[in-house]
Amino acid sequence: MQQDIIFIPLGGGQRVGASCYYLKVGDANIILDAGIGIDDGLEFGPDFQFLIRTPFIQSMTQINNIFISHAHMDHVGYLLKLMNQTSYAGVYMTEITKVLSEYQLYDRLFIGKSSDENTRLAARSLLERIATVSFMQTMDFGKYKVTFYPAGHIPGAMMMLFETGKKRILYTGDYSLNSTALTQGCMIPKDAKIDTVIICGLHAKHPDYTKKSDAIYKQAGYVLHTVKDNRRSLLCQIPQLSKGIEFIKKLNDWNNTGVPIYIDRSIMDMVVKMEKLSVPVLNKYNKVMGDEKPSVPHIYLTSDRNTKWAGHYKSIKVDFSLHEDFNEMKQFLKRINPRQAIVVHCGKENSVFDDTIEQEMMKDVDCRTQFTFADEEEIYRL
Repeated sequence: MQQDIIFIPLGGGQRVGASCYYLKVGDANIILDAGIGIDDGLEFGPDFQFLIRTPFIQSMTQINNIFISHAHMDHVGYLLKLMNQTSYAGVYMTEITKVLSEYQLYDRLFIGKSSDENTRLAARSLLERIATVSFMQTMDFGKYKVTFYPAGHIPGAMMMLFETGKKRILYTGDYSLNSTALTQGCMIPKDAKIDTVIICGLHAKHPDYTKKSDAIYKQAGYVLHTVKDNRRSLLCQIPQLSKGIEFIKKLNDWNNTGVPIYIDRSIMDMVVKMEKLSVPVLNKYNKVMGDEKPSVPHIYLTSDRNTKWAGHYKSIKVDFSLHEDFNEMKQFLKRINPRQAIVVHCGKENSVFDDTIEQEMMKDVDCRTQFTFADEEEIYRL
């Protein structure tokens, strides 16, 4: 007998930020990701009050399992608050995602900083509840099974294939088809005959957006050239820790003349944790930035926007996309060819005249997919 499957975006529907989705399989209550978002400088989270008002659960303590796809804050930033409300839920992520998440949700808030000891201990206790999983591992929860696949995007990111009866549902999180500086591309389940894919489609409404795959290479080349040939130190501001680690890796790959690369503590601590998990990044030219500005021409990488050294350097902002563009999303969907695609994590359309991914895919005679651009606070039966 086929079980009812219900899907509700609690955040990260047709906007970016606070990605969080409720999936009900029979009487099993599942949460996919638990992120935060920023709007005009104000932090916002998923709307769990809407979930409580539905007929499906009466208390957050009824949540059975929480699965985190990867460690970007728009997918994991709300996790500790959610775990406070879901004391009986199992929480699952890969080991690398757990390390990255602990750094962002615990280390940066409590290590070396004054804080309430009870608050710190409570956060530590919650993090210890997290169970780690491996790629290609399958877990059987009775009502459903879930298998974890590499998603690419950043180290540790995973897609999840849920199977209940003959129904197969794939949740992508953020993913990448192609390799990046730190990780291989995603692994698409073979011969799985996906019924429904819940896909993060940041650029699903941007047909003219093409990711500049060479952006990281151009920026790394410019930085090394400025320091080596112009004998001028350069400060690189990084918007995300994971991008900072990717950029260090690319600089190190190309730095054959030994330009000193200084890294502030906020990034270096995370890099060291990654290295302990067999993700090689550093080389002998990397150093931690101390209290005094080095006298030799060098590169300084920081994620701190208010660095005290900003006025002593030529500064650039280093940024590049880790998300799939419109055509890559189209390739991904063509390879899976699901019966249904639930598109979430969408940026706003640039023009009402632009084709969405649905309109583009409908031009393919082999496409069998029906599309739903899922809104927050709406209930969908899969």
